[in-house]
Amino acid sequence: MKKQINEANILRGIACLAVVLVHISAIPVSTLQSDSIHMKIFSLLNRSVKFTTPTFIFLSGLTMFYSYKDKTFHYFSFLKKRFSATLIPYFLWSLIYYKYFIDQGYYIFSWDFLIENLLLADMSYHLYFILTILQFYLLFGVFLYIFKRFNHNYILIFLLAISIFTVKYVRFPYADRFFARYAFYFGLGCYTAMYIDIIREKLLKYKYLITAGYISISCYYGYQFYQYYGLERSIDNFTIELTWFSFCLIAIMFYSLVAYQIATKENSVLYGALKKISKASYYIYLSHPLAIFVSEKFLTNLGMLSITRRFLLNIIIVYGMVVPLAVLYSSLKYKLTQYFKSRKRKKVTLQRGL
Repeated sequence: MKKQINEANILRGIACLAVVLVHISAIPVSTLQSDSIHMKIFSLLNRSVKFTTPTFIFLSGLTMFYSYKDKTFHYFSFLKKRFSATLIPYFLWSLIYYKYFIDQGYYIFSWDFLIENLLLADMSYHLYFILTILQFYLLFGVFLYIFKRFNHNYILIFLLAISIFTVKYVRFPYADRFFARYAFYFGLGCYTAMYIDIIREKLLKYKYLITAGYISISCYYGYQFYQYYGLERSIDNFTIELTWFSFCLIAIMFYSLVAYQIATKENSVLYGALKKISKASYYIYLSHPLAIFVSEKFLTNLGMLSITRRFLLNIIIVYGMVVPLAVLYSSLKYKLTQYFKSRKRKKVTLQRGL
């Protein structure tokens, strides 16, 4: 029986919590005075957890390639399974966001607007990721083929070149959700699936260097962001993108190391909690901006003016609402699925017995 990569679930749980923090901390970053110490602190905090999209894509490459590297790949059954699990919740939550924005007076109902935003994954700011990951589902057969037949190091270098070329030269509306921008991270996931034991060993060997690298590049990335966004100083866009690209790579290594250390303690509360969060991560991802909108409106009606206090209360309200409800929903859904599968198996057994 193939061994599980337990740290993948832990890393997904960490990334899930981080993406919520990115969006909550973006509020003070966009409202604080640029010369305040709070702006500097929140810029650093916001940038230090801005590794989430490449991490989710890396994890998709890792888990899918690890699952299919030693067995027959049936393209259409794979797509059916992935698309149904991804698109049904996506469409539902897109409609929920559309209804919310209409109720708040931001939009009026329009079929053209609805269809366009569903197709472009643009109903809410975080949904672009769905369109990106669907492209990788469509292309997974290609990744599987090339990694099984060609030199893995050359493939990774080639994918790195594609991603950097895309970041520098490809400019069109919605380029942020174009798969080529993230091709290296998906390929890195496939690569890691093939050499998981060696990579674990390397991460542990260089853990102090990786930790120092993550802290250093987080500080630099936060400083660069503050200079560009806070002080509005001119910085070449490609330089910013390259910093982000490098930061995400080091962050994936650092948090993979953290995840592995947590995964070695399977009886710990932290391991159990992150594993549950990992299973519910898609629902947390889809729903958390709505919780942020509701929390912000509640705090405004409450007369809360302090930006720092609003941030702290948003942390409590959003995590306190979204995480438990998503975990509960995920658990109930799993139990119901298992129940109906069990009933179906019993029914088939009885029919065969007759």
